[in-house]
Amino acid sequence: MHLVELSRQHHGGLRLDPARIGEQVARCHMVPLVISEFRRALADFPIVLAKSAETGRFSPYALMGLSPEENLFWDGTRLDAAHVPLNLSRLPFAIGIDQQPDGAVRNAVCVDMESPLVSESGPEALIDGQGRDTAYFLGVQKVLHELLSYKLMTEQFVQTLADRDLIAEMRLNIVLESGKPLVLTGLYGLDEDKFNRLPDATVTEFRQHGYLTPAYAMMLSTARIQSLIDRRNRAEAGDRAWFQ
Repeated sequence: MHLVELSRQHHGGLRLDPARIGEQVARCHMVPLVISEFRRALADFPIVLAKSAETGRFSPYALMGLSPEENLFWDGTRLDAAHVPLNLSRLPFAIGIDQQPDGAVRNAVCVDMESPLVSESGPEALIDGQGRDTAYFLGVQKVLHELLSYKLMTEQFVQTLADRDLIAEMRLNIVLESGKPLVLTGLYGLDEDKFNRLPDATVTEFRQHGYLTPAYAMMLSTARIQSLIDRRNRAEAGDRAWFQ
C-alpha cells in the first residue's frame, strides 16, 4: 500500500477500474463497519466485534467468511450482497490525517497508488472534460464523508457496550455438511440476556444516543451466521463436484 494525498494538480488525470476490486476483497473475510450502515449490513452479514491486539479496543465488522482470507460473498466477478460495506466501496481511497506545522490536524483524501484499481486504462476518471468532479468521484466522496461522519459515534457506541459489560465472546462450533469441524474464536457479540435486562433508564439513554437500532441490528444479524455456513457448504460441494 502506498497512500498519497489526492490533489487535482497531480492526480487530475488518474483513471480507475472498479471492476478490479476483487483483487483486494476476494480474500477479505472481515470488513470494518460504521454504525450508520448496520441496518443495511444486516441484510447480508453477521455484525460482530473484534478486539485489537494492539489497543485491546473493540471494533465492529461485517463477517464475510468462516476462515481467514475467505470471502464467501465474492463470486469471482462481484460481491453477492445487497449492501457493499463502505470500507470496500471507498477503495482505493481513504481518509488520512494531515498534521499542520502549527499543530492543527486536518483530514485529507488519499489514494493508494499501488491498488490494482488504479489503472491507466480504467473506465472511470476523477475529473471530467469541464474540470468538474465526475459522478464516480462524487460517489466516492459521499462514502468517505459517511465513514468520517460516523467514526466517532461508532467508537462511542462500542465503548458504551463495553462500559455496560454487554460484550460477550462468541465461540462457534460448526460441523459442515462434509463432516469437517470448524471452530471460530476471537469474535464477540452483544450479550442479549444482559441487554434485555437493562433498566428503563439505560434503554432511554440508548434511544437518545441512537444506540438502540444498531444494538438490535447486531443481535438480529447473528441469524446470518447460518447463511455463511450455507455458502461455505455450497462452495465445498461445488469443489467436490468439479473434481469428481
